[in-house]
Amino acid sequence: MLVLECIVGSIWNLLLFITIILTVVWCYYRKKKEKTYAKGILLLIILILLAIWFIGPCVYERHIAEMKKTELEEKQREIEGEKYFKELEEDMKKVHEETQEDLAKRKVQEDESKQNEKANASSTPIYNFKEDKDCSDFSNASEASKFMKESKAAGFGDHRLDANGDGIACN
Repeated sequence: MLVLECIVGSIWNLLLFITIILTVVWCYYRKKKEKTYAKGILLLIILILLAIWFIGPCVYERHIAEMKKTELEEKQREIEGEKYFKELEEDMKKVHEETQEDLAKRKVQEDESKQNEKANASSTPIYNFKEDKDCSDFSNASEASKFMKESKAAGFGDHRLDANGDGIACN
């Protein structure tokens, strides 16, 4: 392919190639007529050497240029690949940081919810509704009323704390 580009690339190379073809045809016809064609062979050798002399450097230069182009393309691909990997690493770092932030937020939320549960649990006493309670087990009537309402809601009855049925315990 490079040789053909070099032959067609210069008018002198093209004329030299046409001369070689004509010399080959001339030698063929001389041989067919059984005439001597030694001068044609000598001319053909000289023309071929001239063609090598003119076309050789052209082929060499084009080959080197093509190799450099290939090397440049290869370097460009390497640079693009490195750039892609850097972007990928940055994206991975961002995702990792976001994940760590999310985990930290969840942990804070869980800690807050546990603290809220503890605060709620400590503000409301936990009663065992299976035990029978009397008015003497409570410090005041409002505590007894609260116990009675929660006991009813849990399905354990009023523990006979509301003797007169007015909804207020121990009165």
